Amino acid sequence: MGGQRQCADAGRSGRAAGVRIVSDGKVALSGVRVIEISALSGAVCGRALADLGAEVIKLEPEGGEPARRDLPLIPIEGGEESASWIVFNLGKSSVTADLATDAGLAVFEALARTADIVVTDFQRMSLEEMDRLAAIARAANPAVVWAEILPFGRGHAYDHTPATDTTLQALGGHLYQNGDVDRPPVRIGVPVGLIQAGAEASNAALMAYYHALRTGEGQRVDVSVQECVIWTLLNTTMAWQILQLNELRGGAIRKERANQFFTRLVWPCKDGFVVFGPVGGGGGSARIKSYDALLKWMAEDGITDDILTSRDWNGDGQFFISQEDYDTVTDVIKRFIETKTLEELTTRAVAERILLAPINSLGDILVNPQHAARDYFQVLEDPLRKLSVKLPTNWARMSETPLRAPRPAPKAGAHTATYAINAQQTESAK
Repeated sequence: MGGQRQCADAGRSGRAAGVRIVSDGKVALSGVRVIEISALSGAVCGRALADLGAEVIKLEPEGGEPARRDLPLIPIEGGEESASWIVFNLGKSSVTADLATDAGLAVFEALARTADIVVTDFQRMSLEEMDRLAAIARAANPAVVWAEILPFGRGHAYDHTPATDTTLQALGGHLYQNGDVDRPPVRIGVPVGLIQAGAEASNAALMAYYHALRTGEGQRVDVSVQECVIWTLLNTTMAWQILQLNELRGGAIRKERANQFFTRLVWPCKDGFVVFGPVGGGGGSARIKSYDALLKWMAEDGITDDILTSRDWNGDGQFFISQEDYDTVTDVIKRFIETKTLEELTTRAVAERILLAPINSLGDILVNPQHAARDYFQVLEDPLRKLSVKLPTNWARMSETPLRAPRPAPKAGAHTATYAINAQQTESAK
């Protein structure tokens, strides 16, 4: 943490003065205070804001919020703690307060009076609890941005419908798209819905904060996890409007876009797998150029089978290739790809703009040369937990206001005394 200083908050819609903790060095959100009452989604939002330089204060019950014990647990000094909780709570402060008591509400009100943004999510609080605290925050500070992450947003019949990341992946369309068509759908292993919603909430909260800076008017940010999942489906979301069909799910083999035939997307190579769509299924001029570059490379190895140029595989009629013709041409391509290593395929693909990419393991990602060149991974040293781990941190590169280096997630209540004193000072000054 940086040093303490008095902040008069001039021009910040008349908020009460108080002791604020700011970072050393120039960061994008220097002087911005965020109150976070969250589980996973809200923590992702708060982590993004903390990385950008905001002062993020977690409000937790005594002993810490339940998300500290979310699976998977990893061994730390003195016990175990949630891996996801540690990762998404870097660089924050922790204040413990019982929000069901007058004393706890007084702590919240005092912090909200000098806050810019409050973040919460449905895993941590009910709608009724959110409304109660939002009313307190707005009364204390009309310019505060209240950002809430809900399963379906507000204002319809699903307001009080229970939901989990799995059900939201399903209702957002992810499950329909994942797995083989002749088997049940497959859930993506990590809670992508909740994580995506947290990232979206950080963007929306900053837009509302920008509005508050210009007008002095606070707003409520209403984030629907289900709608955030839909946005991650890319071209699938527009398939019906453009092609009057819904895409079928598939794994290594599937029907792409408007194809009447099944295509291979996952191809084995000498030391792994790549994702590739050489013929059929759209892609326009980019796919045409990609296929031409592939033919050039294959010719260098003496592979010039007539089937490779027997038709315009990516031009007119590409959606109506017979399954037999597709299988014949791709059998030749498959035998070629199997002779190449991941490095050979990736290097040539980048140089020749071939639409091919490696399917990486976690180990591959950690040693990826592009990630290394961008300093994407950094080592987190956490002496209290006895942890030293490499984490993805540099998700944005800004020359004048770089992201903060990773700092350990807080122990429960580690900063309660500091902020309780500040709250008392603020109340005394009223």
